Amino acid sequence: MNIRWNQIAAAVAAGVLMGALFSDYYHMHLKRRPPQPVPAEGAIEKFTRELGLSGPQQEQVSAIFNKYRPEVKKTKDSIQPRLEELRRRIKSELRIVLTPEQYARLEELDNDSKRRENRPPPPRDGEDPDRRAPR
Repeated sequence: MNIRWNQIAAAVAAGVLMGALFSDYYHMHLKRRPPQPVPAEGAIEKFTRELGLSGPQQEQVSAIFNKYRPEVKKTKDSIQPRLEELRRRIKSELRIVLTPEQYARLEELDNDSKRRENRPPPPRDGEDPDRRAPR
């Protein structure tokens, strides 16, 4: 058997993507537990609460987050197309294995997951939801 490392890497990547694809299904349909509320606090508020940040520390932590935000966005944006391509290839192979009904249900679950990902976060206490910047 002549297995190449790129085949192993592709199999691992496919496994990770399949896990991500079906984890939402598992949590929403098989565990049958109510959905957890999304916290209405941001990172600074959570750090302040969890770590007991002082006022000056809050400002410094916020400045650090703002400093790296463009780099994080750039990294996320650069990897997203590759993940989408892998996901598309996995789904094309699944289409061969699944019945039309199963594949339609998979598409429905995938669309539900995408809708939840694109939903804006809930407004914070006292914040006007119409003034929130889109994600």
